[in-house]
Amino acid sequence: MARTVEFFFDPVCPFCWQTSKWFRQVSRLTDVEPVWRFISLAILNEDPDDADATNDSHAAGTALLRVAAAAQEAHGPEVVGRLYEEMGLRLWEDAPEIDSPPEGDERWVVMGKHRQSVVDDLPAILEAADLPVSLAAAQHHERFDAELRASTDEAMERTGGDVGTPILSFDPPDGPAFFGPVISATPTDDQAVELYEAVDTLARWPSFAEFKRSLREPIDNALFATLMPPE
Repeated sequence: MARTVEFFFDPVCPFCWQTSKWFRQVSRLTDVEPVWRFISLAILNEDPDDADATNDSHAAGTALLRVAAAAQEAHGPEVVGRLYEEMGLRLWEDAPEIDSPPEGDERWVVMGKHRQSVVDDLPAILEAADLPVSLAAAQHHERFDAELRASTDEAMERTGGDVGTPILSFDPPDGPAFFGPVISATPTDDQAVELYEAVDTLARWPSFAEFKRSLREPIDNALFATLMPPE
């Protein structure tokens, strides 16, 4: 019997993308039935003292999530996963052509320009996901923010808050949910299943809450390899 696992994502989170690649492996190799849900880093990082405060990354995430919400509304939840994949491939597995790796804060400038180019390329992303290019206009429509906020609030209610992306929710809506796993590299198929089994075991343990370390390998995607190559 398939087990439903909901994956809450924001396209502009690089670690969320790495975990989503693993999660797709798991859904291909096991009986896990993935359901792709929204979580907005812009909403999670709202400043109550400055309602208009934002940054370029959060603005791009909002634009992409609005389009995903519009696609879900018009064509059903089953299209969200493939649309997120097309967004993620362009955000993280494509990289701008540069003569040499930028240094210091210039890295974030280049990354910001790349991120905006992906938002600007939404019609091509939608076409690749076999969806109407007209949905790109939803990036400007605030009416989809209510859905983004409701989904984000639901994710926080399930985890208890004070977490980020990604969030996995097992046997929703009443099963366990938690932030992570946060991984840098894409595992082999055998490793992917082994990691999932470990995560699933922890999820089933009612008193388990946290397992964390700060050390991590470099993020394994084309954008980071181009902008921040290992020394």
